[in-house]
Amino acid sequence: MNKLFLLVAILILISCSKNNNENSTGAIGEINLEIDTVLVDSKGEVLMAGTFLGVFDLSEDKKYLYNFDGSSHQIEVIDLDKLVLDRKIQLEKEGPNGIENPNGLLDLGEGRFLFSNFNSWTVVNQDAQKISMFNYEKEKLSGDSLFGKEDLNPHYLFVEGKKEFYTIIDQIDQNSTTIGLVNLDTKTLKRIEIPQLEKLKDFRVLMTMSGSIASNKPVVSMYSWNDKILIGNNAINQFIIFDPKLESVNVKTFESKLTPNQKTPNEKVEVGSIEELIAAGKKLNEQIDFKNLNWDSDSQRFYRLSSISLPKPEGETINKADVFLTVFDKELNMIGEMKLDGFTKPPVTSFFKDGAIWIHQNLNDELGFIRIKVLEN
Repeated sequence: MNKLFLLVAILILISCSKNNNENSTGAIGEINLEIDTVLVDSKGEVLMAGTFLGVFDLSEDKKYLYNFDGSSHQIEVIDLDKLVLDRKIQLEKEGPNGIENPNGLLDLGEGRFLFSNFNSWTVVNQDAQKISMFNYEKEKLSGDSLFGKEDLNPHYLFVEGKKEFYTIIDQIDQNSTTIGLVNLDTKTLKRIEIPQLEKLKDFRVLMTMSGSIASNKPVVSMYSWNDKILIGNNAINQFIIFDPKLESVNVKTFESKLTPNQKTPNEKVEVGSIEELIAAGKKLNEQIDFKNLNWDSDSQRFYRLSSISLPKPEGETINKADVFLTVFDKELNMIGEMKLDGFTKPPVTSFFKDGAIWIHQNLNDELGFIRIKVLEN
């Protein structure tokens, strides 16, 4: 294991917060933060995961990280226990086993990987042989239908093993208020309306020009929780809770004392030029950004990072930000929050492993992680 540095554990009192749906939430109390940075041994090979983690997944036991390198069309298999590149799996670009450039990658277990984009999914084995493929522009899902310009968002949340997944039903020129439940075996789609997603329309920007459409929309993420589906987003400090058994929807909203609780709605939802689109996107990106939710089965707590990007001085190219950590209990009550002093860059990608939040770091184009372990006294 290559440790670049180890910060001395610091004693921090996490501030108490109140949940809008609860009378009070108990304080976490005094905790230690153990923070270190580790570097992955690439064995002298080029490791594109060091530059950016975009299309990737973890194995179910979180021992391996699988990253798709679009330039070489390979899966980089990284052993997170040993912090070393384990191997690379070469995929085909064309032919009977060809894989289109994916937007999503999921480890299905048993040596199978699912690649997804906005019009299809493909399953291959560890020998890069195609097992199955479905293109829902050419073939039709049974059950409910996709309409007009709708697509299935390529980021899937699997439930009930690896046979069914939830995802957002997207339209580039519309606000998404529907999720879909897809069965891989039967190729069926069930549409589920989530009207509470309508509020996100205030935080999107749309440009239509010469028949082309471009948009900047809030990021929506889904998680499994107590046989329910949590739907979070990066614009509002809340989670939408969908219960598949009762087919009910509830919203849990939180009140932060350290950060804004939502982005500022756009003055104009529709713009007429690329310059306006870029400016509106920049304005949104420099506000609060709620990151993904991470679950720790040992402490029975959720951890979420968030950041507020700071305006870049003229001539600066590096994004800087204030970074915050929020803690929720197993019932999704917000029980603490703190600013992470010493963190100056917005965390782009993170996951939870071995009792710590792992934050992706590009260390001179080598793959590294900052690890934050929360230890309560």
